[in-house]
Amino acid sequence: MTHNAPRTDETRTDTEREDPSSVAIVVGDDRCTLTPSDFESFSTTDCECTIECESGTRTTGTWTGVLLADLLDRVETPPETTHLRVTSTDGYSVCVDIVAALSALVAVARDGEPLSTDKPYATRFLGPNIDGSRTVKGVAEIEPLALDSGTDPTDLESMSLDDSSYG
Repeated sequence: MTHNAPRTDETRTDTEREDPSSVAIVVGDDRCTLTPSDFESFSTTDCECTIECESGTRTTGTWTGVLLADLLDRVETPPETTHLRVTSTDGYSVCVDIVAALSALVAVARDGEPLSTDKPYATRFLGPNIDGSRTVKGVAEIEPLALDSGTDPTDLESMSLDDSSYG
């Protein structure tokens, strides 16, 4: 599989930028965009999760969202997928081992409150096997990747510290 560079706002079409709450699953040249109303068609799950940020701040909550495995069922995920690159609306991206990612979720609520109510983002990628620095606020894109055994997944990331105004 060819490893695509993370998409930037310059390479996205106006339609793709229209709804910052949409999540695109990208497999090669194919793109499946899920809107907030599409998310309502999925079963949700609750996950109590503690996130420890780079700053040392720990946050525990009950997160409600769609299992990543269920989202990936909407596309033909290549069987050789080893990692998922998850990119936020602000360009932050992580590359997570597929085994850890399959138990993760794209959350839409925390402690019963929709994220969009008090945060500048509507979704968050997190899970019990995902390190706090690897959670992603405002998920914009999920991309299955097949990495060769010698490839360092961190080379495919953009992990600058979040802007504090982004919550």
